[in-house]
Amino acid sequence: LFDYIRGCVEFISANKRAVKVPNNCGWQPDNTFVYNSRIISENGTEVYVPTPALENINQSTVPTGTLDNWRKVFNMLVAKQEWQVLAMALVGPASLLMNFTKFNGCVYHLGSSESGTGKSLTLELAASFFGHPERYRVTQSTSIVASQQRQGLLNSLPFIIDETTSKSRDDFEWLPEFLLDLTQGKGKDRMKQGSNEERINTSTWQLLVLLSSNTHVMDYLSGARKHASQGEMFRILELQMNKKLRWSSEEGKTLGLLKDNFGVVGLELIRWLVKNRETAKQILAKAKADLEVEFESNDDERYWTAGNACIIAILQILGKKHANLIDIPIKPIVEVMRLMVYS
Repeated sequence: LFDYIRGCVEFISANKRAVKVPNNCGWQPDNTFVYNSRIISENGTEVYVPTPALENINQSTVPTGTLDNWRKVFNMLVAKQEWQVLAMALVGPASLLMNFTKFNGCVYHLGSSESGTGKSLTLELAASFFGHPERYRVTQSTSIVASQQRQGLLNSLPFIIDETTSKSRDDFEWLPEFLLDLTQGKGKDRMKQGSNEERINTSTWQLLVLLSSNTHVMDYLSGARKHASQGEMFRILELQMNKKLRWSSEEGKTLGLLKDNFGVVGLELIRWLVKNRETAKQILAKAKADLEVEFESNDDERYWTAGNACIIAILQILGKKHANLIDIPIKPIVEVMRLMVYS
């Protein structure tokens, strides 16, 4: 028995490569994708690997409910023509395509001084592609260092920040630093405690960020400050949400479906992308080229163009011609982008 077991171990060791435990979610160097402790490969295999470092993310990204019930929420918003809400909700799945660009990130900000305009709903919708609509998000009290750590763990999944109101009231100077750090694509380099040696920096990312506050960040960045913020302004797009949203009793029940139906669409989208990387790249390249012509973009707006192209491309990928998950009209979404770019 001993010889048999030892022989089996030797055979497996010689003929089967050990599975490398990933230290972040999203796209990996071998073109696999890590989501909720699954390593999803192009050949259709899905290997479960314990990932204790990602436990907080894993707890909020367990696919729950059904695709049909999740789809009902989005179809209702399409019927109500809530294009601003839908456009910014697509920042969630569009984040997966940033890996196919040469940029590390772009930020989308929802600004409104009034409640009931759909800021929180938009964050929930964006989060629902991959996780629980509320627990997936990062709270406003999270420090900059902790935010960078979470960005590194998410890697390709969207980084969604709940109300930044408390940060804004104290000091909004954290935002320019956040914008520059985000587009660097890696966390801070730090020294090991008690030795003259750098820590290994594994916090890298290529993703999109969606945040909300009750202020207008473009007014702040373009106002009187000690340092010019033109570079930072070209790393963030702001949508001012001023329209009060009203829901009937039946529509309220439909929105409630989001609490118990999430993550299923994200898993199916990831499976499609892993199998169809080249197709996704082609769709993204065409979307970028079309937007550059549509908006007469220049090099200063490269981050805007990259982020918006990811949204348009993922909109097409989600549709019936490709992943067949949800159909949302493209033209009104482009008009929302036009509003942000030219405002």
